[in-house]
Amino acid sequence: MSALVAGQVSVDPAEFTQVKYDANEIAAIVTSLAETLGVSNSISLIVDETTPLAKISCSIDAPSSDATIVIDAMSGAIENTKQLTTLGVNQTRTSVGRMLLRARDRMRADFADVGTDDELTLAESAAWDTYCAGRLARAGIEINTQRWRYNHRNRFGFSDAGDADFDRLWAADGLSWSEVVAGIAAD
Repeated sequence: MSALVAGQVSVDPAEFTQVKYDANEIAAIVTSLAETLGVSNSISLIVDETTPLAKISCSIDAPSSDATIVIDAMSGAIENTKQLTTLGVNQTRTSVGRMLLRARDRMRADFADVGTDDELTLAESAAWDTYCAGRLARAGIEINTQRWRYNHRNRFGFSDAGDADFDRLWAADGLSWSEVVAGIAAD
């Protein structure tokens, strides 16, 4: 089925058949989220409803302010974890919000060296997720801080140094890519 286009946001598929998601609701959530985060780019959200996995990735078609942001999400990335096969509003805000911030970062010259999401190491991805989740929390998006701290610890160790790196990334804004991954080199 063709994509639903609502303003700057398109959602594909326009009609879900395997999960209880509504493309109009998703478009409204993403539109509101983009406004909150100051993202004015066109956004294309493609949801694979055939898998309950939670992988999500983003790309931009050019490193410029008018780039189109493409987000590929498996249905589990936006699913309500307490009511399976239904849309999770907070899960959508958290997952898509991280991708919008990654895309916004990628448009900056100091992120030019970053590979695609699939090319990132687990440590690079965890550091960037921490950085993005902290910014989402400060923007007023409901975030489970402990979930992200645990994710960070799994990649960087259950130590004072790992926690200090988490705190550094969580509280930061305006970091370059080399600053985001600085804790990786310290290990």
